Amino acid sequence: MLNHALFPLPTEVTRVILGGASFIDQRRMNLPAVEQAREFALGYGYDPDVPHHRDHLVQVFEDALAFVEEVILEGSGVDIPSEFFELQNPLDLLTWASQRPQDDRARWSCALLRVMHTLFHVDNNVYLRFMPDIQQQIFDRYERFLVPLEGGRWALRGRYEVPLLAIKRKESKDRVSMLLKLLHKPDNVAETIYDQIGLRFVAEDLLGVLMVLRFLLDHHIVMAAHLKSTRTRNLMVDLEALEEWSSELPEGFCLSDLSPEERKRVSERLTLVSGRPEVNPFSSSSYSAVQFTARSLIRLPNPAESVLKNVQKRLNRMGKGDLSDLLRIPELIQEQEEFTFFFAHEVQVMERSGFESAVSGPSSHTQYKHRQREAVKKRILQGITQEAPC
Repeated sequence: MLNHALFPLPTEVTRVILGGASFIDQRRMNLPAVEQAREFALGYGYDPDVPHHRDHLVQVFEDALAFVEEVILEGSGVDIPSEFFELQNPLDLLTWASQRPQDDRARWSCALLRVMHTLFHVDNNVYLRFMPDIQQQIFDRYERFLVPLEGGRWALRGRYEVPLLAIKRKESKDRVSMLLKLLHKPDNVAETIYDQIGLRFVAEDLLGVLMVLRFLLDHHIVMAAHLKSTRTRNLMVDLEALEEWSSELPEGFCLSDLSPEERKRVSERLTLVSGRPEVNPFSSSSYSAVQFTARSLIRLPNPAESVLKNVQKRLNRMGKGDLSDLLRIPELIQEQEEFTFFFAHEVQVMERSGFESAVSGPSSHTQYKHRQREAVKKRILQGITQEAPC
């Protein structure tokens, strides 16, 4: 048995395992030899000697180069060193990132590895392979109650009706948006992106917001049992004031009983003006909404079912239907169990002024993306650009 010095401990132990830091915030690797880099790749999940594994490694490396060059460095005047565009074996990044003392090549290797690591999580997220079907099932829950009105307005219509100023569907993010989202998240894993799919409801005022929430629950579109409590953000409603006002309501009260002036006064009374919870650090302080993450049970057919049906059709076209029966294909089709799992999506409910601010003010999506990209730039280019920590 070889004598091996176990101490001092590597930073992967002290900072990641014991300290809870993200792996991509490590400043260097500790794989100076080619064989060590290969063993790391095997443990990570890729065998460089398997052709399709190697092809994916190369593709992810090329995608990381393009992302850093076209998104992160856009307009910065900084260029990736030319030797990275000539690199033949992506595993060399691991040995280059382990260089002591750390030079520019080591720092650029770390930057590209941070992006590659994030891309691997995106590409190997099984949910993304079924995203069109997942998205359709989630949107169907809402759309059967949504009715378009004149002037671009909408209504939620079921056992009763709730007017809306606007409705916006957030479809699954493209790869670049997902990369930006993940690269600023501390845990940096694709399955924790909760807003890949989402909906935004815009009501006239705060009372309208409460009406939307009540409608979604009354019609079991959103199930309180399936909400992720740690993802709820109430930046609008003063709960104590709401409870107090509710206790004062006469029996049989209806919102239509209020005059416009009374409705305005009630909305102002119920508005949260202090004690706002912490929000996404990239969101503006003027952002105002009720936001929560709901989970829906998704049902998808087993992929083997479609394969078996195609085989059955082909045999029938060849006049060999008896062979299909002999192979028990009809029975095998019936035996395939559907895939079921819960999938999270984000719901935002806003009133007019908050929506207008989100569209054009400091809390607009454009400003949000700019702040997010700047944070990602600093995280990726640690030690390369002056403003990035080293």
